[in-house]
Amino acid sequence: KVGRVRSLTNSLSDALQVDAETKQLSDRTAEIAKFDLVTGMVYEFPELQGYMGERYARLKGENEKVAVAINEHYMPRHADDTVPSSEIGAIVGVAEKIDTIAANFAIGNIPTGSQDPYALRRQASGVIQTLLEKNWNITVEDLVSIAIQLVAEQGIAKRSIGEIKADMVTFF
Repeated sequence: KVGRVRSLTNSLSDALQVDAETKQLSDRTAEIAKFDLVTGMVYEFPELQGYMGERYARLKGENEKVAVAINEHYMPRHADDTVPSSEIGAIVGVAEKIDTIAANFAIGNIPTGSQDPYALRRQASGVIQTLLEKNWNITVEDLVSIAIQLVAEQGIAKRSIGEIKADMVTFF
């Protein structure tokens, strides 16, 4: 998962033509963004994911932009939340969300009218909100294609790339 998110982060950084520092800090954020999930604090209080990651990153001497982006990449967390304010948080957030959706669609976990156990609709909404708010010059179809390719390369897809892409584009 981390490898795919890093690859998506770098592909998105290239597509957006961000500067070298933003690309490098985005890659570092993608590399360590989920490290707080294995802590006792987040295990006991899941609502603290991201917040604790930001705190731990600061304590470990990570770049301040990386620390903030670790928290922000979870945004928007709910319907009334905002998108990440930093470019780094937005890039990693979109990469992580699109990867989660692609991996689930690849193995056949597709939301139905009454079932969405992995909150994929919320993830998709977060991608769309971020793309609109940031006014990025990249399409959902481009993001979907990159994400599906990475999932397929890892051999976890139980369906054809064409089926997954068609379903994801329809979903979005």
